[in-house]
Amino acid sequence: MDKQKLKQALIALEKEYIDEDEMKYAEFLNGNLLKRNEVIDSDDQSHHRQSLEISDQLEEQAHVHLEHLETIHKLSFEAKERVEPGAVVSVNGRCMVIAVPKSSFTIDGVEYLGISAQAPIYKAMKGKASGDSFEFNNKNFVIESVR
Repeated sequence: MDKQKLKQALIALEKEYIDEDEMKYAEFLNGNLLKRNEVIDSDDQSHHRQSLEISDQLEEQAHVHLEHLETIHKLSFEAKERVEPGAVVSVNGRCMVIAVPKSSFTIDGVEYLGISAQAPIYKAMKGKASGDSFEFNNKNFVIESVR
């Protein structure tokens, strides 16, 4: 497994999410701005306030992905012997990348799941090495490998 390729894949995924979020934000604003040359009643103003709340949520989501991108860039993806940020951990047949939360993605036929250092499962396995076990949600897990 090429961990630099994995890092580049995570960066590309975050950039895709940022582009999607920016496009959704621009489309939303384009369709929801009040027009100054039209009569605006209280119902229009109410819808506008709701639109602003949604707009803020869309903008916040874009900022979250920018923060994820920054986190990925800062992480060292060098070989690891213990579970820590930048490690790829195989647990009960699943590969997890300790970086940022990310739904399943595939590289070279291997499926990965991104988790952050704030994830409860990370906290349960933090500092462990290959062959170690840990309990999470009343289930036992075995760390098959740490890379």
